[in-house]
Amino acid sequence: MAEVLKGSCLCDGIEYELRDAESLGYCHCTRCQRWTGEALAGVVVSPENFKITKGEDLVKRYESEFAPRHFCSNCGSSLYDDLGEKYFVAAGLMRELDLEPSFHLQVAYKAPWHEIGGNAPQFDENPPA
Repeated sequence: MAEVLKGSCLCDGIEYELRDAESLGYCHCTRCQRWTGEALAGVVVSPENFKITKGEDLVKRYESEFAPRHFCSNCGSSLYDDLGEKYFVAAGLMRELDLEPSFHLQVAYKAPWHEIGGNAPQFDENPPA
């Protein structure tokens, strides 16, 4: 049986479950910085393994130049980016998350004051295909 991770937004109006988390990583692009105020720590998961279990009517979508971003219309919590074949789900919303970061993307654009720690590979933009 797959491990189920549960998350919720700040106001608890939205709850979700995800199964078969593939990895945990950070995106340091300027879009994520503007969306979260910092680099976005996200869990990579296939869309079929992500399900809103409460408050689907509160989920709103913002169309950005890179990926549609979903958030809570009540409290503003960042929920996930829809990357097409994968979702990048905001890691800070899952209290029981126990994954080690496995990558840092868009490091060339990180905030100048941000110090990256740990041993996860760092990519100036995206990892090689």
